Amino acid sequence: MATIAFDKRTSPRTIIGIILAGLAMSVGWGFRGDYGHEAGAMVPGALLGLAICIASGREDWWRRASIMAMCGAIGWAFGGQISYAKITGYTANSSLLDVFYGYACLFLIGGLWAGIGSAILAMSVTQPRSYLEQFARPLVVLWLVWVLLSVTGVTDRLVGRWYLHDTDWVGALSALAVCGVCAILFPRDRGACGMIAVLALGWWAGYLILVGLLGLHMTPPRSDNWAGCIGLFAALLAYLLWRQDRTAVMLAGWGFLVGGVGFTLGDFVNMLGRGQWGPVGRYEILHGLDYWKWMEQGFGLIMGLGVGAAFLKCVRPKLSAAAEDSPGTRLRVVALLLLLIVMMWVNLSKNVANWTKGHNIPLSLLGIGSTWWFLLVGVLLCAVVIVAVVRHSGGRLALVPASDFGRTQMLLLILLWVPVIGAFMQAMPGMAGRGVFLVHVSFWITAGLASLIAVSLTDKAGPGPLGTHGSSEASWRLGWRFWACLCLVPLLLYITACLTLASHEGPLPYSQVRFSHTLAGPQGTKVAE
Repeated sequence: MATIAFDKRTSPRTIIGIILAGLAMSVGWGFRGDYGHEAGAMVPGALLGLAICIASGREDWWRRASIMAMCGAIGWAFGGQISYAKITGYTANSSLLDVFYGYACLFLIGGLWAGIGSAILAMSVTQPRSYLEQFARPLVVLWLVWVLLSVTGVTDRLVGRWYLHDTDWVGALSALAVCGVCAILFPRDRGACGMIAVLALGWWAGYLILVGLLGLHMTPPRSDNWAGCIGLFAALLAYLLWRQDRTAVMLAGWGFLVGGVGFTLGDFVNMLGRGQWGPVGRYEILHGLDYWKWMEQGFGLIMGLGVGAAFLKCVRPKLSAAAEDSPGTRLRVVALLLLLIVMMWVNLSKNVANWTKGHNIPLSLLGIGSTWWFLLVGVLLCAVVIVAVVRHSGGRLALVPASDFGRTQMLLLILLWVPVIGAFMQAMPGMAGRGVFLVHVSFWITAGLASLIAVSLTDKAGPGPLGTHGSSEASWRLGWRFWACLCLVPLLLYITACLTLASHEGPLPYSQVRFSHTLAGPQGTKVAE
């Protein structure tokens, strides 16, 4: 039976790889906190996929490095549509019911985030290359449609006309339309189009049943995208079972568990900081720090460690190599362009907006608006990347290492340091604050440790031969350890809620109320819902 329990046979490389996965996702999640939403969540997902890839010691995984990074980015992007800021406000309350509810919601959100992400990341190493290749064209078309809907204002007009509880219903509906058209025009892509359609229909089923029919709202009046993600996750599991990809289903289960635990414990640390509990309140040096960032980076650390352990300890030594029945050139090119251009552009372009808003740059230069100068620089850099990717796909770029492992190392370092430097540049005008300065120092230290591990690993294959268990075998099951841990979750939530209440008196500032309309604050103020 497949298990992720540690034992004396765990190799040093596996342990180091799990640490690398935790560090990579920790710094990535810190970046996500600065940039937000789906685009920001792509960065930690991509870093986790590459960390697992580089530490695996498997040549077949190294050959799929860019695809693993892309699947990690896409997988974790789904959770970016879920709002959780107000939910942390519930855990800052002084009512046990509100605090428990807040932690329960955070567990669900974290579970959805890592469960969906782990399943899609798993498909990058369980599915044949020919199947994965089918996604190249639909993904490009879908992204172009989303960009067109956004820049033309169609999305805003549709959302304004049909609000649907502030959900991303336009994206789900357009995904259905795109996969339908692509399936008709490109019969070879119908497998990929079918999966996209299943996920979109699952999203709609979750929203219509949980919100439309049952009237459930997690954080009114905030977005109810959580309901769509529940439906999407259920549809994804059903699709994987239909394809008999039991490895991905197992990893989705463990991802759900560790993601939920990560979000719960991460916010618990945040509450201890905000409540000035124990050493935080006793020592002045710990006052005024960014406790929200402690939470975010804690999310990533626990989630990365858990998902990394599932992949490297359980799957890596047992899973047989997926079929390499296609060159996979198109998908590799799409993956690199997504990671190096799309992901970077949609995130780092926010730097310019923030610099302009903060009056940190002149409004114009030589009679031309400053944003146009940045646009020119961005276009030039994109041209460099496009030419490099095209030449690399033809084997004509000497800059790129010759080995698959070397290319994996190079891609990890690029995707790690470009966001870290970009976030530093965005924060630089306000770096005088102790909390902000500590956050970015922690980014650099964490990224430095991850880089040190990455460059210290060698291209020597991992211990022992590759596994012989195909992804469809019945041995890939969650087992009693998973179900025992899942049954203990309510107890974990209850203990965490009780400890949170014991760490401070009265509701904390900016606390939120879920089960009553008003509550007296620490100084007799009202804490609004």
